[in-house]
Amino acid sequence: MPRVDGKFLTSEGRRFLVKGVAYGTFAPDCRGDQFPSSARVTQDFALMAASGINTIRTYTAPPPELLDIALQHGLRVVVGLAWPQHIPFLGDPQLARQIRHDAAEAVRRLASHPATLMFAVGNEIPAGIVRWHGHRRIGLFLRELYEDVKTAAPDSLFTYVNFPPTEHLDLECFDVCAFNVYLHREPDLRAYLARLQHIAGDRPLLLAEAGADSVREGLEGQARITTMHLRAAFMEGACGAIVYSWTDEWWRGGRSVDDWAFGLVDEARNQKPALAAVSAALAEAPVSAHERTQWPEVSVVVCAFNAADTIDDCLSSLAKLTYPSVEVIVVNDGSRDATASIARLFAGVRVIDTPNGGLCVARNVGLAAARGEIVAYTDADARVDADWLTYLVQPMLMSDVIGAGGPNVVPDDDPWVAQCVARAPGGPGHVMLDDRIAEHVPGCNMAFRRDALLSIGGFNPVYLRAGDDVDICWRLQAKGFRIGFAPAALVWHHRRPSVRAYWHQQVGYGEGEAWLDAHHPEKFLGRQMLWHGRIYSPLPFLRSAVGKRVNTGVWGTAAFPSIYSTRMPRWQFLPHSPLWMASSLSLLVAGIAGRLMETETWWVLFAAGTLGWTITALRCVMFAWRSDLRGLPPIGPWSPTQSRHLYRALIAWLHLIQPIARFRGNLRGLSLSQGVAHQHVTRHPWKTPAPSLLDAWSAVRLLTGGGRERSFWSESWTSQPSLLTELVGVLRACRPAQLVHVDEGWHTDRDLSVSIGRWGWVHVLTLIEEHERGCCLFRVRARLRPSFTGTVHGLVLAVLLAGVMGVSMALYRPSASVVASMVAIGAIALRAMWQATRAAAVLDQAVARVTTAAGMVPLPVPLESVPHES
Repeated sequence: MPRVDGKFLTSEGRRFLVKGVAYGTFAPDCRGDQFPSSARVTQDFALMAASGINTIRTYTAPPPELLDIALQHGLRVVVGLAWPQHIPFLGDPQLARQIRHDAAEAVRRLASHPATLMFAVGNEIPAGIVRWHGHRRIGLFLRELYEDVKTAAPDSLFTYVNFPPTEHLDLECFDVCAFNVYLHREPDLRAYLARLQHIAGDRPLLLAEAGADSVREGLEGQARITTMHLRAAFMEGACGAIVYSWTDEWWRGGRSVDDWAFGLVDEARNQKPALAAVSAALAEAPVSAHERTQWPEVSVVVCAFNAADTIDDCLSSLAKLTYPSVEVIVVNDGSRDATASIARLFAGVRVIDTPNGGLCVARNVGLAAARGEIVAYTDADARVDADWLTYLVQPMLMSDVIGAGGPNVVPDDDPWVAQCVARAPGGPGHVMLDDRIAEHVPGCNMAFRRDALLSIGGFNPVYLRAGDDVDICWRLQAKGFRIGFAPAALVWHHRRPSVRAYWHQQVGYGEGEAWLDAHHPEKFLGRQMLWHGRIYSPLPFLRSAVGKRVNTGVWGTAAFPSIYSTRMPRWQFLPHSPLWMASSLSLLVAGIAGRLMETETWWVLFAAGTLGWTITALRCVMFAWRSDLRGLPPIGPWSPTQSRHLYRALIAWLHLIQPIARFRGNLRGLSLSQGVAHQHVTRHPWKTPAPSLLDAWSAVRLLTGGGRERSFWSESWTSQPSLLTELVGVLRACRPAQLVHVDEGWHTDRDLSVSIGRWGWVHVLTLIEEHERGCCLFRVRARLRPSFTGTVHGLVLAVLLAGVMGVSMALYRPSASVVASMVAIGAIALRAMWQATRAAAVLDQAVARVTTAAGMVPLPVPLESVPHES
């Protein structure tokens, strides 16, 4: 029975790469089957098998005889299930139920046939139908359809074949992510496949239709474009690709379509040049033997401490790597168990014994011993895919990145507690700046060019247990390097098998965060990491931090809709913060103490504390309820229903204790004095300067609606992006930290913004003027604007003050109301003035630091007197 194995499929215990062709749809015969005669099918399948094709895709449920013929020729079948998806089917509840019933019946009839590879329960619901019903209703219906067919055949694989106009449909329930894509330029296709890999996540990605029309592209053009589609799909880590189609015959909408010819053979079965080209491309998939000979040697470093339980599994998987030139180094970091002796049982593995010095010391030992041009790291409790290195090195071979990482998933055979840990926050993940470039890759799945690591002094030995991967990524990026991402370079990473182990892991991560704050202050705000990219994770807790907006074009006609990520308000995570939990606990304790002391207001404190903890607990339960438990086995003697309750209860508990463990780790990290080497610090923090009278005057101008503009002259050219990047880093390194927001192109009046408390922003706009002899003028303009929160607070405050004055006057105490209001207004104004003055001082100091470092001098003269290019 075929099954999912990470990002790929396996059949009969071996990797099965889908090398397919679409078959149909054909004109219906007397029985209504839309397939040719058995003789013609036999002829077609024989030629397919001889051409290296191993899979056919149908668009309607085939008769059993067709599956028998496929089996005789060693072909597997992606069985398509047809239903009336071109009409508003959800408008008729009876029709929707009939669709689900018929699909389940077809699956029961065909699932047991050995030629069946998977079922496609739908194909390209028109974008207009999706808009008519709404994408959420369509997504819900497809999820219900999946549950029906999965119940009918639990061991079968299912997919829905999507296409770009409805890319935003939520189809994560399906076993395989399948898309039809027709892009005829290789850069465009590969870029879109990289995007689809992130949509697929941990699931296999199947290019379900690709090809070209020989009428419009010509016979040679069809061959060239189709083979490009295949090679791009395999190199981008797809589990396979299906060419559309086998023959020029195409029956659609009750008639034959004659003005398109996508077939590898024509209607009379005469072979086109595309068939030979496709056969050659499939024979060398996923990568040609010649290309493999050009790849550099890779050294795989496994750092192990007391890893006797998992090191055998790790090294066994490394022994199956398909990469042509690889060495494996195990650094035994002072283990007290049988780790070293087990590692020495593997031929060709170099074992280096060192005293226990921590993870980064062991990583540096492996780096020094490595012979390869590229050094890859994985953990002793991880198991790698056979093609792990094949895909992990591709970003470094195809672009200018100096490193790459890949995803990591929990193994299916991990115990039930580990499965819950995998669904709890705080696990290793990747952060993406775009579809190709990563801000962070996890330490269990990363590789770098050796000379790049050596150029920054290797790993920082301060990080004993965690934080090393974040540190190395940030330090490389600070030097101008970029890190890529390889979605098909997958490892299975064992999670912590007990709650106690999970607690200690999160405490260790908290320690690492404290040290990261010391080494990279510009990356933190109030002890919170500031990621520029998006954290990719299937966890509901993390996914709730990001929303999305979809632009489907005018009248929904965009072939490739634009999808924008939106960040959710930070306050929604407040119930998970240690401050919220501590405050709620304090209120509870105060309420109980008040009850014992028989105070009258004890119940207010007790109710407030209870409400705080209730909100936190309910959110933890909500995230546990949303967790994906598909495929998890029952726990011991418990029934499936009872097991699901146990899974969700433990996941909720882990959500509750994780921030507490991280906070404890933060405190431990701050209390432990760590030596910081200069080469390991990307930016030193600096203290907010004492505001001057000039800063106060600047604040007055800002508060009264005016702006502040300064100019700096340089005798050499300096780019605006480099100055702004440095300015953002300097501002974020200020202590106390300032919230700095970088505009992503949505506003034309600002490049970045600096917060003033919670009520306003100082918007900063910059300009580089180019002058003769390579000189330039750098202009900086600052303007203050209230935030939405500040505006709302101001209106509420005005209403409250008006209410107080009204009550006072009603009580015949107008003088008291005026005095109280004036005092309140004065206090608020003074606070706003102080915050604006401090923000002006920080901005001026940061600009001065950046321009001085760039060799610029401030211009005290009027801007009009600056020499201009003649």
